[in-house]
Order: sequence, then C-alpha cells, then structure tokens
Amino acid sequence: MEILSVAGIQVDSGRRIMREHVLQINGERVSIPLILINGREDGPRVGITAGIHGSEYVSIEAARRVGTELDPGDVRGSLIIVPIANTTAFQRRAIYTSGLDENNINRVFPGNAQGQPSEVLAHWLFEHVIRPADYYIDLHGGDMIEALVPFVLYCASPDKDVEGVAQRMALASGIPRVVRAVTHGSTYGAAAHAGIPAILAEVGGQGVWNDGLVSYQKDSASRVLRALQVLPGDIEPIEPPRLYDAFVWLRARTHGLFHPLVRVGEEVQAGQHVGDITDYFGQTIQSLDAPGTGEVIFLVTSLAMNAGDPVLAVAH
Repeated sequence: MEILSVAGIQVDSGRRIMREHVLQINGERVSIPLILINGREDGPRVGITAGIHGSEYVSIEAARRVGTELDPGDVRGSLIIVPIANTTAFQRRAIYTSGLDENNINRVFPGNAQGQPSEVLAHWLFEHVIRPADYYIDLHGGDMIEALVPFVLYCASPDKDVEGVAQRMALASGIPRVVRAVTHGSTYGAAAHAGIPAILAEVGGQGVWNDGLVSYQKDSASRVLRALQVLPGDIEPIEPPRLYDAFVWLRARTHGLFHPLVRVGEEVQAGQHVGDITDYFGQTIQSLDAPGTGEVIFLVTSLAMNAGDPVLAVAH
C-alpha cells in the first residue's frame, strides 16, 4: 500500500495518525481534526466528515469512534475522517451558521478559497477530503433545535453510474428511509457533481446524544464501508427501507412563536394544517400548511421562529 498523504501529513501502510490541521481564516485560527488511516492492502479512498454543522453531536461522536476504534490492519484502502469539520460552530454551539459568518456552510460547497470565511473552510474540506476520495460519507443529525427520524440522502445526478453507486451506498447503510434529493451547495451534492458517489446520513437531534444513537450511526457507516469492501465482513440483512423520490421544505415567512401540530414520522397530506406562527401575544400571523403529501422527516422544535427559517420537511 502506498503512503497516504493529506495536507502534508504522511501515513505509512497499516498506520493511523490523528492530528489537527490549522487554517488561518480572516485572522482566526480554525482547527480541523484529522484521523487518517492507511490500510495494508490496496483499496478505495473514502472521505468521511461529521460536524459540518457544529451542534449535530451524534454524527460527531460516531465519526470519532469510527476513526479511533477501527484496527488499521482491517482496512483495505484508506480513510480520511474529519470528526468535527466545523470546530468554530462546535465551540460556539452555533446552529445553522458556520460560526465564522452567517452562512450555512452546507450551502456553499465546493467553496471558494478567496470567498467568505465559510466558503474558505468549505473549499479546504472539498479539496483535501472530498475531491481526492473515491467515495464520500457525510454524517449529520438534527441541529440543536431540530427533531428528525433517521434518513439518508443520495444525490440525483445526470451521471447515472455515480447516482447508482450512491444509491447502493445509501441502501447499504441500513437507515430505514432513503431519499433521492438535490441540495444545492451541499457536501454530497458537490461530491456528486465532481463524479464521486456520496451519501449524507441523518441521525439524532435537539442537542441530544447517547450511546444508542451514536452506535446506530457508527454501525451504519461501518455497513457502508463493508459494502465498499474497505472493511471485512458481510452486511447483515435488514428490513427494506422506505424509498422517497424527494423531500420538500416548508419555511417561515415571518418571525414569531412556532406552534407545530404534527410530529416527526407522521404522515401528512398536501395542504394539511400543520402548525401556526403567532405574534408575541398568541395571534396567528402565518398559518402553516404541508408542502406535500408524505412523511414528516424533519421538524423544528424551537418556539422561536425567524423569517426564512426551515419549519419542517416532508419526504414523498
């Protein structure tokens, strides 16, 4: 197996190196923790990120455990794992934004080395973790104010070979909801555009993490690695997942107090009354209707709501 090289770090065959890479972005020190595993046998290169959103804790702990608990001798090929891709947001307990600016970093990929701070970070991650990979896995979960049911996304792509491999990765994950979707500026969308099969897996939310959720997402990622023959072993059979062609978002048009009338996992009909946004005295200022027929897979749980914020998403 050849030496693995990432951002100037050299990793010999059969070894793991854990190191922080530091970027200077607008005079701010931004640390990127890297777990680099170089197997003893030739195989694919897989990039894994978590903590693109800094308060999605299940994904962060799951990625850390994947990177630190694997035996490098079991790995065929190499793994580049970033357990907290956005340490600034993590440290500041930021939601939605990068903590470096007001951008959602998962809407600015593949980034821009000369752009705004979140674009600079996205560009580094894309060039050093995503673009060199043969396959890419991005671990997410509900943010601090979001509840969700576990689901995994793969990207609709004009390259049907790339899309087909990504779909097989999603199915191998064992997550019970598989959604074919396009999210512009996302990690997995930018990967697909570059010809790299990619998935984005969502588990947990609301700032809660525990061993059960973390183990579930870690095991899910390990299933994908076994399907890619990076790890040895067979994939245990599971119940067939629900397959969705898309998911649609409902967003707030105003700020106020959010009162939902549905829960995640609930089936809704297009146009169904699903909640209200009221003013500070309880008077309704926006009546919320389901944007489509299907399952509510994501729901904001915060009483506070701002104009433009996502409210819920329906998979159909």
